[in-house]
Amino acid sequence: MPLTTKHQVLAWDLVEGLGDPKHKGIYFRLAKIYDESFLRRILSLVKIAHNEGKIKANDKGKYFMGILKKELKMNGDPTLILRSKSWRPASPRTGRRYSRHAGRN
Repeated sequence: MPLTTKHQVLAWDLVEGLGDPKHKGIYFRLAKIYDESFLRRILSLVKIAHNEGKIKANDKGKYFMGILKKELKMNGDPTLILRSKSWRPASPRTGRRYSRHAGRN
């Protein structure tokens, strides 16, 4: 698979660093949303914990997600660590499709 963008390289680094190819889709999504330095910092914390024997190899992905959730909770506002300022969460779906003629009945 050719990696053409910066977030694809980051996502693949996460997959390989965590040894979790089963959940690579999650890491690709995270790499698109969050800042590279933020995710790499969490990855380094996971690697340190693994090297110190605090976590097993097959628990690295779980540990990574746990740290990510704690960081997001501590920061309160996830927009502080998002990849770009232009990104914003998708509006909630109401089940109704909108078209150009949506207010006309």
